[in-house]
Amino acid sequence: MRHLVHTRLVVAAAGLAIALLAQAPATAGTSLTISGNSSTVGQKPLLGRCTIAGACGTIVLDGLGVADWGYVFGPTFDPVGRCYAEDGTFTITLRSDGSTISGPLTGTYCPMSSSKNQGADNSYGNPYDEHATVALSGGSGQFAGFAGELTYQASSAGARTRVSLQGTLTD
Repeated sequence: MRHLVHTRLVVAAAGLAIALLAQAPATAGTSLTISGNSSTVGQKPLLGRCTIAGACGTIVLDGLGVADWGYVFGPTFDPVGRCYAEDGTFTITLRSDGSTISGPLTGTYCPMSSSKNQGADNSYGNPYDEHATVALSGGSGQFAGFAGELTYQASSAGARTRVSLQGTLTD
């Protein structure tokens, strides 16, 4: 009998402990994955396409929908071998509700020479690769309270441009 009472007390205590732990608030933050790719074909002229940014585009972000992104060029554009160190400010805006998040961008822009056209950045046929890190914070709407790093990758050859945004934000 004594053994049975002891066993029931142990089981009851374990049940109470589990119930209390289940009610405790979570200590880990929420995360939001930013993941999207776009591939566009542009026609001349491209000048004036970005109204508030030096580079811009539209991308479908997994789980978030269509978003517009813009990159305002910073003052840095320093030669590093055949590439250039760059900086600026990057912004993402969701079309569904206008939620925004932005932050500083740092990376490299690497023009690749073309056998047909040696120079004019504004002409087709001058491919490039761009790789940068964006430190996002200070968002609004769905992005409120989130911060984190994104990888921004862009490449272009002729009229085709490909952009990829990947990263995780946490609150």
